[in-house]
Amino acid sequence: MAYLYRFDVTIEAKEIVSVIFAENDEAAFEHLDVELEKFYLKEPDVKEVILREKKRLGKKSGYILDPEEKGW
Repeated sequence: MAYLYRFDVTIEAKEIVSVIFAENDEAAFEHLDVELEKFYLKEPDVKEVILREKKRLGKKSGYILDPEEKGW
C-alpha cells in the first residue's frame, strides 16, 4: 500500500509545503530529506517538519494546497 504525505517544512525563515509518495512513514521522512536536498542543491537548514496529512493512494486521491489555510 502506498500513501501521499503532506508535510509543512520550516527552513531558515520560510515555510514550504512538500507532498511525498511513499510506502510508509519512515520512507516518507527519508525521501523528504532527499527531495529537499535535490530542490535546494544542498541540504537546507530545516527548523521544523510537521506531517500534516497522510492519505492512502488510490484512484481519486489528492490535496488542496491553499497558502492562506493551514488546516488546523
